[in-house]
Order: sequence, then structure tokens, then C-alpha cells
Amino acid sequence: MANETNDLKQQAADFYAENKVPERLEEILNSMFFENPKDVYGRLAEYFSGFAVSPVFAHSNGSEVLDSAGNPAVLCQVYGTVKNHDKLLSEVSMSLDKEMTNILGQMEGSGDSIPTISEVATANVSKLTEDLTSKLSGIPLINQLLIDRTISDWVNDVERSLSKETETKSNEGSPNRTPTPSSGKKKKASAKNKTGKPSDKPVPPKEPLENRMMGCTSASVSSLAVAKAAANCQDKPLFEHLHHSLTMSDSSEKGVYDITMPTPAMVVFSGGKTAPGKLNLIKNLFIIGKPNWSSQESCEKLNKVHKSLGKILSAKASSGVPTGTSGGFQPTYDKIEQPLDVVLEAINAAGLTPAQDVFIGLSISAHEIFDYDKGKYEIATGTLKSADEICDVYRDALSRYPAVIMIIDPLRKEDREQWPKLCEAVSEKCFVLGSDHVMGPLHSLTANMLDARNSSGVVISNGGRVTCSDLARITGDLQARHRVAVLRSPPGDAAEESYTDLGVGLGADVVVFGAPCRGENTARINRLVEIERLIKNNDKFRLQQRSKFTFPVIKPPPAAPGSDDEPDVIQSSPDFKAKKK
Repeated sequence: MANETNDLKQQAADFYAENKVPERLEEILNSMFFENPKDVYGRLAEYFSGFAVSPVFAHSNGSEVLDSAGNPAVLCQVYGTVKNHDKLLSEVSMSLDKEMTNILGQMEGSGDSIPTISEVATANVSKLTEDLTSKLSGIPLINQLLIDRTISDWVNDVERSLSKETETKSNEGSPNRTPTPSSGKKKKASAKNKTGKPSDKPVPPKEPLENRMMGCTSASVSSLAVAKAAANCQDKPLFEHLHHSLTMSDSSEKGVYDITMPTPAMVVFSGGKTAPGKLNLIKNLFIIGKPNWSSQESCEKLNKVHKSLGKILSAKASSGVPTGTSGGFQPTYDKIEQPLDVVLEAINAAGLTPAQDVFIGLSISAHEIFDYDKGKYEIATGTLKSADEICDVYRDALSRYPAVIMIIDPLRKEDREQWPKLCEAVSEKCFVLGSDHVMGPLHSLTANMLDARNSSGVVISNGGRVTCSDLARITGDLQARHRVAVLRSPPGDAAEESYTDLGVGLGADVVVFGAPCRGENTARINRLVEIERLIKNNDKFRLQQRSKFTFPVIKPPPAAPGSDDEPDVIQSSPDFKAKKK
């Protein structure tokens, strides 16, 4: 019995010595004697917590919630193992809009039954609760890059299997056929139609979308939830954790982080094909604050313009003015000039100057207004324009409305010939941006792809299978090319303030909020002002300020000597500042 006791004592001594408990206990006891803290055990807990194992991913739970438009969305809860106990560390909710848009585009015309949004929500819940728990278990929460790489590898494996299944079914359903005998020489197609006029150029067909895993939003929401959990464990705001762990930006002084606040923008007009009136061209019109304003000043003045616009529209309408899912007003308009004129009127009525204090951005979503049967864009009911003609519409509007400095998705992805021409024509005075509808899936958007589809920048957003690391990589590639990154959320997105931290932490140039009249929008706007206040009042941050908008001028490179060929890739000017011819 005595020997057993001695053995246990020796094992205990070895155990505590191996973990350096005696010397650390002696160190803190000696320190506390002179510190004389009021909370002795609180000081002990604080000291020893510094030696605790970094929290690791324990498991995640998924559940169905509602987004701000009342549609099913997904909630991710992340539990981490902290000091030997599993603890709920974060909750993040996310809209299914991006995933549903991809599903509808992918299955359009296939004849297969399209899953409902409730079925998609159920798939996400299952993957959060089961698949991701097994994949991420035991990974340190602060290692965001490893977390996101693990998530991406998992989704890649699933989607590769889906592609193989689709290819197999396609081969089984398309047996070899005997070639039909030729009926003789084919007549050469005439370059002119019966009237003798040149025929329209062939319309590039819609490119097929990649196979997406149903439930892929689980990748994006879990990535953001893990980042939020890691920030909470470190008692840091989310923007600081993202800035430190993903952007790896250099600071001029050790321990001091340079933070540049994004310029806020707010949606004030919502249109598109589902809006009243004939006008389809403008899906959303948003107002942008002056770059050298503080976030608080900018948000206050943009809100003032929004209220001014509401009063003007109410005075002109016989009944109330409806609003879209982003909160933007939806008056009945037939021409592109109408929303632009009324917004300029609202800016002036608010005591501000268009093109000096407040600027305008247009989100077009050209892929949504393209009529494939007619091969043209239906910019208004009954008004059709070819890709070349719609570029003329933009050039004319920008020449008459200098306050418009940003245009998003003005053409389809397939209009590769017109895209560089539009950029070359207007990029000296207007940002020409593409979202994933033009640039391709954000998770696979590489630096080479950015060069091939040159533009003023890219509109980024979470959702689908896009992780925080994907967004950080794209933002870094854009900044290296002196391009702009604009963060926006899908319409009707869930009430989630992490969206604002994401914009600040990643270093986005502009963050587009919905109208300041819905709870989820005002919460995000208030969070931007709060973050700015935190940065100003903390010595480890140094607030950087933008002085003005500078436009990356998109020009084609000079042709090689002796060559008359047009370049395939449009390069940008090395000078990021706006130039004058």
C-alpha cells in the first residue's frame, strides 16, 4: 500500500513538473503578493488562462431560420472546446439567395424538378450538423486558412463526384447515332438579310453553370461562423481578427494595424423586371458618400438623402411608394432618366452637391434582362437593345449624369467582345465592375482570370460556397492591381452584422448597404460607425483615410509591331489615378 502511494506521489510530481505547474504557481504567487489584487482568484484565472490550449472546433449545429424577406435561411452555431468544455462560441445566419440563383440557372430548361428553398435549407442544415462537424473537428479555431481549406476541399470532392454522375447520365442518355447523309453542298450564309442590311452579329449563347453541391451555403456560413468564434475566444472584434489572420497587411510600427474604412453606399431605388413600370435596366440604384468623410458623417448624410427622396416621391405619388427587398423605393418609372433625375433632386434637397458630395452607382444585372429568344437586352418593356447598343445607352447616360461613377454587371458574362470596349470608353470616369455573374465563381477566381476579364474591380459577397479566405484572396489580388473591391449582400439577406466586420477586416473599398429603413440594414450601418469609433479610441489601430475616388483606366495594350490584330486581353494603365486625355 505504501509503495502504491509513493508511486502515485511520484507520478503526480512528474505530471506537474512536466507541465511546469510548480514554477508558474510560484511566479504568480510572488507577483500577486506585490500586486495585491482585489480579486485574487480572478488574477489567478487570468494568469493561467494564458497557458491554456487554443480552443478547437468541437461541432456545429445547423437550423432553419428566416431571412429579412421572410424566406428560409440557414443558421450556423459553432461550438468549441475551451478549457476542456464544449461551449457555444458563435452564431451566424445567412441567406440562401446566391445558392438558389445558381440552382435555378443551372437547372433551367433541364426538365428536372427544381428543389424548393425549404429543401435547400434542409440540405444545408444536414451538412452543418453532420458533414462539417466530422471534417473540422479538432482544428484550432484561430487557423482560419486551414479551416477554409478543409471546407473547400470537402466541397470540391463532392462537386467532382456530382460532375462525374452528370457526365455518366449524359453519356447513357445520348447513344451513338448514325450520321444523317448530307443533302449536298450547303449554301454559304449571306452577310445580308432580305432588306440588304447587314444581319445582326451572332449572339453568344448562355454558358452552362458549374455543378454546385446542394447545401453549399453551409461552406460560407460555417467559414464566417468559425471566424466569429475565433474572434470571441480572443476577445477581439471580428474585423480585427479577419484583418490580422487573412489580410496580413504590413504596418509601419510593430503591433499597430493600419485600417482603412470602406466608403459606405446605400440602396435608395430598386427596379428590375419585377418592379412596377416599364423600366428594367436598373435593378438597384445606390448613393455613395464622399471618400474623405468619416463613416459617421457619410452615413448621416446618405440617410438624409434617403429621407429627402422619400418625401419627394410621396409628394408625387397618389398612394404610398412600395419598396423592394433591399428597402429601396420602387416608384413606377419607364425611362432611365427618371430615377436618376429624382435622386439628383433628393441630393440637392438635402443640401448636398451631386458629383462632389454624393455619387451614384447603378447595379444592372444584365443577365436578368437578356431575352434569349430575341437575342437582345430588354432595357424597358418593348425596348430591345443589342450588346453594342446597350453600351451606347451607358455612354450616353454617363455623359449626361457625371454623378454616376459606378456601374455593376452592365453586360452578360458572354459579351466578351463588348466588355473591353465599354471599359475603354468609360473607365476614366466610372468604375465598371463585375460580380460572380460576370467574373465567374468567386471561390475559383484567380489573378490570371482577373487579368483576362479586366475591369475596374469586382463585386464580392459571401454566400454559396465562398469562404472568408476566398474573399480575402480576391481582395488582395485586386489591391495588387490597383482595382476596387466592393462588398454587397444579396437582397433580403439575413440580419447579420458580421457583414460589416467582413468589409472592414478584408479592406473592401466600398460596402453597399440596403436602404436605411430596415432593421438588418440599419444594424449594419450602425456597426460601421461603431467600428470606426473603436479604431479611433484604440492605440493598436491607426485609421487611414481615403482622399478621393481614383479610377483605374482600362486601356488596350499597344499592338505588337507589324501586327493589326486586336489584343485578347485588355491591360490596365499602371497609373491608378484618373487621367485626362
